[in-house]
Amino acid sequence: MRSALATTGTSALLEQLSAFIPDDFINELVPRHGGPGRRRHWSPAQLYRLLLLSLLTPAHSFNLMLRLLPEQRAWRKFARVPNRCRLPAASQLHDFRQLLGVCGLRRINDFLVQPLLESVPPNRKTVGLIDATDLPAATSDYKKNRTGAFRLAAQR
Repeated sequence: MRSALATTGTSALLEQLSAFIPDDFINELVPRHGGPGRRRHWSPAQLYRLLLLSLLTPAHSFNLMLRLLPEQRAWRKFARVPNRCRLPAASQLHDFRQLLGVCGLRRINDFLVQPLLESVPPNRKTVGLIDATDLPAATSDYKKNRTGAFRLAAQR
């Protein structure tokens, strides 16, 4: 019988999930800066783990998560951030998320899902879900345009 996952936001859940994060794959996916300039203090895997913390803990913004991080030993252990005083800035997390992009997140997801798919027998019926991440939002209905505004004024 399988054991259930711990409650969201607890240190037990972070311990359970930590082993499944492919740090080496993420570090290869986003190579470190090799040119002139400042040396990066954070590996891509550490920054990815910090991104996950904003999803797995009650602190859903980078600013709040980074403000609470010095007090949360379990969070720092999960993110592999050894020093409670030296933390990345929220702008670094935003920049990393933008650098990784949808394609990078999808490659990490594919890497994680591959062993699961290989373990499913080929003759077993499965269900597929559509990922709507890349679909454009239909927001043109709410856009203000000059011709529509004049049309409304003329009808009154």
